[in-house]
Amino acid sequence: MTSALPSTTLSVDPAWIDEYGHMNAAHYVGIFDRVGFQLLREVGVGLDYTEATRCGIYTMNVHVAYLREVLAGDPLALRIRLLEADDKRLLCLMELMQTRDGYVAATMEQLSLHVDLETRRAKPFPPELAQRLARTVAEHAAQPLPPGYRRLLPLKPPR
Repeated sequence: MTSALPSTTLSVDPAWIDEYGHMNAAHYVGIFDRVGFQLLREVGVGLDYTEATRCGIYTMNVHVAYLREVLAGDPLALRIRLLEADDKRLLCLMELMQTRDGYVAATMEQLSLHVDLETRRAKPFPPELAQRLARTVAEHAAQPLPPGYRRLLPLKPPR
């Protein structure tokens, strides 16, 4: 894997526009959830991993920051970075950018837990995947964070 952050492009569907004439908050979260999950394939924990292992990542906590509005038809890019990982947790930051004018429209931190879908219990990542996630965290740390970003979610709950 290269140090580039996994990303994809899309545009604001007019059906996502609310009564205020901009994209509704629920659709930001929907994009982060749906498209972000697709991007997680590039770091080893996407649907192909789940189908092969019957394990996946459950969202435990999210923090969304709505920074600037986007309008119908606006071109967007979503990118994901791994901030931190341990034996069974993964903390990601997703950035939704409006690409025509070059601004970050929203960010979402997401804390996920690795779960065995048969037992419905948390379980450690397989060693090879844990190593890959650790390498990816280190690679992504070399990329600049969005302007003004301040991390809010801890990887582990305070003791």
